[in-house]
Amino acid sequence: MSVEVFQIAGITVSFSSDIDVKKLGHPDTYETYQLFRLNLDAHKLSLLPAFDTLLSLNLSRGVIPFEHQINSVKKLLGRFRGRGMLCDEVGLGKTIEASLAMLELITRGLVKRVLILVPPSLVQQWKEETFFKCNLEFITSDEKEFKSQGSAAWGKFDRIIASIHTAKKSPHSDAIQQENFDLIIVDEAHHLKNANTVGWKFLNSLKKKYIFLLTATPVQNNLEELFNLVTLVYPGELGTLKSFKKNFIYAGDRLTPKNYEQLRALLGELIIRNRRATSDVKFTKRYAKTIRIQLSKSEKELYESVSNIVRNQYAGSPQQVKMALRILQEEIGSIPPAAVSTLESLKDKLPDSAAISDLIRQCNLLAFSEKVKVLIDVINQIPDKAIVFTKFRASHAAITTAMEKCGIPYSPLHGGLTRHEKEKSIKEFQHSSKVLVATDVGSEGRNLQFCNHIVNFDLPWNPMKIEQRIGRISRIGQEKEVHVTNLSAKDTIEDYILYLLDAKINMFELVIGEIDVILGRLDEETDFDARIMDAWTKSPDTKQFENQINQLGEDLLAAKQKYSTLKDTEDKIFGDQFNTAVAETKGTEDGEDEYRNS
Repeated sequence: MSVEVFQIAGITVSFSSDIDVKKLGHPDTYETYQLFRLNLDAHKLSLLPAFDTLLSLNLSRGVIPFEHQINSVKKLLGRFRGRGMLCDEVGLGKTIEASLAMLELITRGLVKRVLILVPPSLVQQWKEETFFKCNLEFITSDEKEFKSQGSAAWGKFDRIIASIHTAKKSPHSDAIQQENFDLIIVDEAHHLKNANTVGWKFLNSLKKKYIFLLTATPVQNNLEELFNLVTLVYPGELGTLKSFKKNFIYAGDRLTPKNYEQLRALLGELIIRNRRATSDVKFTKRYAKTIRIQLSKSEKELYESVSNIVRNQYAGSPQQVKMALRILQEEIGSIPPAAVSTLESLKDKLPDSAAISDLIRQCNLLAFSEKVKVLIDVINQIPDKAIVFTKFRASHAAITTAMEKCGIPYSPLHGGLTRHEKEKSIKEFQHSSKVLVATDVGSEGRNLQFCNHIVNFDLPWNPMKIEQRIGRISRIGQEKEVHVTNLSAKDTIEDYILYLLDAKINMFELVIGEIDVILGRLDEETDFDARIMDAWTKSPDTKQFENQINQLGEDLLAAKQKYSTLKDTEDKIFGDQFNTAVAETKGTEDGEDEYRNS
């Protein structure tokens, strides 16, 4: 028999290699290896620190969270046990809070299957940010790999990002309702404020352990909407709708709360809301200017010719042709070559193909437009780095060609580049190039706050897209003043849009996120860009179109004023006392035990 003897802390310990461990106990006391592993994993998990220590902070990439964000994550996971509403004021980083909380739950093994539901315009942005910030791969419901699986895809993939507009419709909704999700995240959740809508009923029917609702505006039109949102997360916590109305809503004024101190105390146990006035986030000033460009005679005549085709053909055309005509109108507002590919696709779908062929010829002759010349002058006057945004690849090509001719060092960024090529381009821009020439698709999910100048070569008709561009540099972490230069040709649709957004509501001075709230109060059922197109195609002349634009401007102004009124209501409900009450982080020490018992 082989025996080894050791001295450990003054104690003699002997080890024998000939002892059969199984003979030391009864056979019935031994379990399978699988159960042993489960027991071991459970013990390892029990040794993890509670939610007062966040593992996700060391696992995230490029995220330096503010104190209010860390406290929100701890509160959401500990005190609120993974079911909560993140209702920070716009610009305070609700997405970062939700992403860190999600990463924390995944790291601790508490979550595997995740469904993120967002507005269509934010699908790609969420995909990019969850990868770059959390190193988490998600698949979107519009990717080829996902679509190829049909309805079964909702059960096959563990991490899915989808447009809520897609998810709530059959057959998708039927498949999703059959699944069990560990975590559901809903961004811009105020779109689900009406309990009678398909969207609200759909989300309420889903099977989930944990749920995060994100919205900067939990109240928009009346306090009943707040009740509906809270009910999605905490059913019954606010009582019945009838009792809630009786206790907190005036019969003649559904927006101003009664007993608001009682309501504030009640919501303090249900909602996390940080306010700019009491947070440690400071935003730098933003300055915007518009350069109105006089088109050459040839360019102006071409713009009018293309616009006439759009106006004449739009009303009676099939939906697919209408979409192409809408794109065409935007493209010709950028530079003539941008319109070529769409004109080519319309040759066989519109009556006069010879006229369209002539327009294509004219577009190709006007590659170096007045707009490009002005852009070069603007770039030469900017002392620092600048990002030039364009919506179209043909415009991107024309801009980069002009940069090369003028000897301006630039880096390209567009959707046609691989992920590695995009990263390389960003690094070149950060360290050596003066200009980043980017499309909206190429820049999605990018934080570029090492630059503080943006030039909008052409303008998306959707103000949210404009704001997303500005948000690439005007965000938490920006240390310099932000400068936005908008280029627009006189008497084009883009020229009128700038008038609406700048002169009427001072969009470029708003905090990132506020424009969405204002547009939501304008008309949630009809997109802003759809209203522009409708006014353009139905107006027989420029005078009539100007009248339509002025009316839209008045509507925008009224929506902004309503938003100001809304902020007064929010101050009553979510004032400083609310912020102080919610700031307590009691219960985080027992947070994980509560998870395991819930």
